[in-house]
Amino acid sequence: MTLNDMIVSALAQLDRGHDQMTVDSFRERLTGYANDAQSDIARAISFTKTEVIPTANGIADLEALSRGCVKVVKARQLGREVRFMRGDTGVIALPYNEPVTVSYIAEPERLSSPSDVSELPEHTHGLIVTYMVGRERMAGDASTQRGANIYLSMYEAAKARLRPHPGDPDSYLIYNRY
Repeated sequence: MTLNDMIVSALAQLDRGHDQMTVDSFRERLTGYANDAQSDIARAISFTKTEVIPTANGIADLEALSRGCVKVVKARQLGREVRFMRGDTGVIALPYNEPVTVSYIAEPERLSSPSDVSELPEHTHGLIVTYMVGRERMAGDASTQRGANIYLSMYEAAKARLRPHPGDPDSYLIYNRY
């Protein structure tokens, strides 16, 4: 679902019409809401990226990553997982002076162009629209704000069901041995 599709869908749910002039007048505000929702959902599902970055004297600068780093999950050097220590200034200290493969919880790419598509899984795109509608309803009068509570409650309930999956069924299935 493109950003434009999300905006049109949100405007349809808000009964605001979805002609080009209406879409253009709401684009900036709804795009901000979509990016807020993306960031929130990414943290809820632990949106993870893996990249190789260089090290200098055993220090890897996390600014070299292509996305904003929320948390480093794993570091690999010389083909195996290694321990690391996170510094206060956006760096990690590693045992070797070799390039490091970093797995990290990432901020998704911000949406800006009408043709942009969210990096998040496709099943979360409808959830972004729900958040956009809830936030837009919050800006209205008292009767409209009551509708915002419903949409934001639906968003939170659906987000709670998106928690990261613990792994393949074989890795956590408990068998009765007796």
